[in-house]
Amino acid sequence: MSLSNSKKACNGFLESPKAYSQPKCYARVCNDLKSIQCYELVEILSSAQRPEVLVCNEVTNKCVEVQSTDELVVTEVSGSEVFANVKEGDYVRRGDKLAYIVTGKGEVRSVRSSSEGLVVLVYEVPTSRPSRIIIFVKEGKVSG
Repeated sequence: MSLSNSKKACNGFLESPKAYSQPKCYARVCNDLKSIQCYELVEILSSAQRPEVLVCNEVTNKCVEVQSTDELVVTEVSGSEVFANVKEGDYVRRGDKLAYIVTGKGEVRSVRSSSEGLVVLVYEVPTSRPSRIIIFVKEGKVSG
């Protein structure tokens, strides 16, 4: 393989894949959308008095808006290895698989949804050992 061909082959490999891109997070402040880091959104969504927020997943081209009065269900998943089975904008029903856990003994376990609604945010805690993800689900049925 020539040098130019190997560069072409590596170009796609070295670029960050869009399938794994992080969602874009926004908070509505005085009727203006302000871009924020998604780790900040975890604190905002967990607070009792939260502003309206918008979480957009560019891969699926879906956005989820959360009003200050919406009920959120928070599911924390931790284990030796944790893999999310949902992404922002997905609709989940009670009993749907949210994530898989690989235990220290190599056993695979699944975590199921305790509610029905839209997945607002799937946040992987970057420095956590064991691995940990936090999944926020906005309760309610989608009309349509």
